[in-house]
Amino acid sequence: MGSKRKKKGESGEAKRYITRNAAVKKLQLSLRDFRRLCILKGIYPREPKNRRKAQKGDSTIKTLYYMKDIQFLLHEPIIWKFREHRAFSLKIKHAKAKKDRSKVQRMMQNKPMYRLDHIVRERYPTFTHALRDLDDPLTLCFLFSKLPQVQRTTLNMVNMCRRLTLEFMLYVIEAQALRKVFITIKGYYYQVEIMGQTITWITPHPFTPQTTTGVDFRIMRVFVEFYITLLGFTNFRLYHHLNLHYPPTLPHADIKEGGEDDVEMGDPERLASLNFPLKRNHVEDSNESETIDTHLLEEDETRLQEAREEEKKKKQQQNLFKGLKFFLNRETNIESLTFVIRACKGEVSWDESTADGNTFPVTDETITHEIVDRDNPKQTHLSRYYIQPQWVYDCINARMLLPVQDYFPGTSLPPHLSPFDLECHTYLPPEQKQLIARQKGEIPEDKLPLRQDSDSEEENERKKKKKLNDANIRPLDSFKTRTQKRKEKKRKLAQKEATKEQEKESKPTRTWEDVSREEEAMETQAAQNGKEEAPPEQNGKKAGTEEKPKQEKKMGVHRGKVQMINPHATEKQELEEKKLAIMMIPRKKKRVYHMLRRREKRKETGARRLTQKRLAIDHEKEKAKKAKKAGV
Repeated sequence: MGSKRKKKGESGEAKRYITRNAAVKKLQLSLRDFRRLCILKGIYPREPKNRRKAQKGDSTIKTLYYMKDIQFLLHEPIIWKFREHRAFSLKIKHAKAKKDRSKVQRMMQNKPMYRLDHIVRERYPTFTHALRDLDDPLTLCFLFSKLPQVQRTTLNMVNMCRRLTLEFMLYVIEAQALRKVFITIKGYYYQVEIMGQTITWITPHPFTPQTTTGVDFRIMRVFVEFYITLLGFTNFRLYHHLNLHYPPTLPHADIKEGGEDDVEMGDPERLASLNFPLKRNHVEDSNESETIDTHLLEEDETRLQEAREEEKKKKQQQNLFKGLKFFLNRETNIESLTFVIRACKGEVSWDESTADGNTFPVTDETITHEIVDRDNPKQTHLSRYYIQPQWVYDCINARMLLPVQDYFPGTSLPPHLSPFDLECHTYLPPEQKQLIARQKGEIPEDKLPLRQDSDSEEENERKKKKKLNDANIRPLDSFKTRTQKRKEKKRKLAQKEATKEQEKESKPTRTWEDVSREEEAMETQAAQNGKEEAPPEQNGKKAGTEEKPKQEKKMGVHRGKVQMINPHATEKQELEEKKLAIMMIPRKKKRVYHMLRRREKRKETGARRLTQKRLAIDHEKEKAKKAKKAGV
């Protein structure tokens, strides 16, 4: 018997995919609830290999999902909550139309609610998976914490985002997990390392962003709803990992006098200042164990050494501002600077009228740095440095304290370099190269060339000219000695020329006849020597008797010759080897090679363009300086 013939659209691509309208009908949900369910469960549209086959012959572009994902959603218990909420909205609509206020109040008290705990556990089976996916939740929660209260962003959601983000920042301060900071037009980029996982997020600038109609806040609100649950779980686990009390509270010594209510609430105003240590469940042991897994790197000693050096740099970065006291002026971003400085064991304070949470006044003589963001501040204290805020962020990225002379108020700041993906960049600015050399220890700290303004450069040039003029002024005795040396040189040259002429005169003049006679005598002597030589068999005895004992050669050290390597020949050989290697690449992999090569060429051209741009900028600066000098 022949096999049953398959019908069209019952196997292959057509069976694997399903359109959005068919999925909505299958789940018996509205389009709004279906979109919310897909966001919460992490299901996204898919692109088929052959759209015509997947859509059963239809060539129009439609939104497609995997059939497996839609069947998986059929057993989701949250679907029943969506249906209950739809019935509830219809009932309350009728009650409001009939103006039955008692019924409306009774129904609002019994409003159907749903929880997302089981979805978080389902999407993130381990805590490491949750940490890996924490970049987007933090970015969106930090954004919503700065938004104003409007109809599309409720006050409860904004307050919850603010609370969770503050809890996470307090954990980073206690764990000293901050690694990189970068300021852009979009906001502040932060990168932390928690349990071996790097987390990067962006925080907006400290002004309230304006909401636009071009952004669909309904979809973003669904994401925030899920991210709030995820951040609550992660914060709880992270706090207990460091033996910190959750929710965070201040120790009894730092709490204001207000009774037990303040202790239970945790004093949110002082917690929001990020300037106080948190209460711990019990005291930790002071002995810290090594955090490197050496058993994984025992075979490779170089990798083990690199890991130890990296760990040493991290510890140095964690204690970067230890023993330093900073005072922040009111025009600076107090929250960001407090978070960054306290994450490196620094002490921070500000004026009492600016915000709550200050720890020492501006008149404190132990303050080492005062951060100012204006041109000409009043420098009333000589015992501290007055610097701009960029110095703090550049020190954290460089993992060392940079010279403060480049960051004084009113001076032109050095470029704020990005600390992310330095290995991928083919172009490195000269400031970045100088910083890398300083980190490696190639340039000593005392001899580092500092950036200077045009006035200081002019002063240096004047000093150099003065030194040259001083060097040209010689004492009177030096002229006499120089004339004597010149006379001695002339006398020696005259003696050499006289000896050469005497040697030429002493030699007899040779003619062509003398040369020919010498050549004939040498030929006859060579012929006689040839006849006298006999084979060793005939005159072996004579040779044995007449031969003199050979003298052994004495050992000695002779000067050797250095083999000069031709760079052009080596370059030619390397090119030939590279061509041969390209020829040996299989045909299937050549496409990937050419794609990678095009990417490298694009990077090289971009780096070349940036170097030319930088040279042009430096040239313009030099021209402006020269014009300024000429005008003066």
